Amino acid sequence: MRAQAKILIALMFAVISATAAATDIWYEDNNLGRPGGMPPDFVEKFHQPEAFSQASRYIRVYMVRANVLGTMDEEFLANLLRPYLDRNRIKLAIDAAGATWTQLEGQEKISSREISLLKRLKRLDIQVDYISLQSVLSKPLVINGETVDYPVSWRVEDVVAYAKAVRAIYPQVQIGIIDALPSHGKDYRQPYLMLRDAMAAEKMELSYIHLDIPFDILKEQSLGVTWQHIRDVESYVEDILGLRFGLLTTSSKGGRISSKAFHERVLLAQQCYLGAQGTPGDFIIASWFPNPQATIPETATGNDYPAMRTVLEFGRQLVRIGKMGEQAIDQQSWRALCTTQ
Repeated sequence: MRAQAKILIALMFAVISATAAATDIWYEDNNLGRPGGMPPDFVEKFHQPEAFSQASRYIRVYMVRANVLGTMDEEFLANLLRPYLDRNRIKLAIDAAGATWTQLEGQEKISSREISLLKRLKRLDIQVDYISLQSVLSKPLVINGETVDYPVSWRVEDVVAYAKAVRAIYPQVQIGIIDALPSHGKDYRQPYLMLRDAMAAEKMELSYIHLDIPFDILKEQSLGVTWQHIRDVESYVEDILGLRFGLLTTSSKGGRISSKAFHERVLLAQQCYLGAQGTPGDFIIASWFPNPQATIPETATGNDYPAMRTVLEFGRQLVRIGKMGEQAIDQQSWRALCTTQ
């Protein structure tokens, strides 16, 4: 039995090492907790690519909110953003809100703006590789202060219609969702299955599901949600639905306290999930809180923690875990850092 246990432990850490090596890092700039918000140096950093050149080596996908990208002029899009992506071989993802509640009066204007944005990007010869539909299945509909039911069947219809419009512009784009149903303690299996099958019926693929669950929920086990619960979500997404799974590494508490606190908890989110034997295809670094307030430089020191310092250390930590295997994650320390038990 002892020999079997050693074999199982060795296999577990072999999986952790292989996962760390294969996982992609996505990055999205903070909106500072405001719709359409962006860090003050959002544009400036593209004028100073050397200020985050090392961090850029770890970014596989750069995700930008549609309501931010839509405000950018062609000078930025064609002469700053596109060269940066091409030079670093980074793919572009659009964080889109246009597939949410589109059957409500007035909501179609959001999808119309986003479709116009995609057409403009296409004219500028900017490749869009991913469309991430923000909270299409999980965002509560609140009208006059009261939560109103918006059926899952309607949400699925909205996604399918939006996906058709997107594919007419970018036929090869991969479409996925950012979802928080498990974070709210709600059933996710049936909605995910319904969406996958509805898109397949229209000859389209749902490519991935990125789970939006702040580190704090998992550490504190809010609503009974644990690291194992997220492992179960991942297994369902990958093994039953056949889709790619990703985890947002973010912290609502850290983002409200300071850039340093956000930085520390984002790194812990990665370490804790891998220590729980998570095998995500993607880790997504994102914030929609007051912190971090800046993005560069990656070489910041002391209590200065701009986002690219976090990205750089996140990438380096992922590599270290991949190389160290069994020595990377001590289980006793894991329990102390990753749970309140």
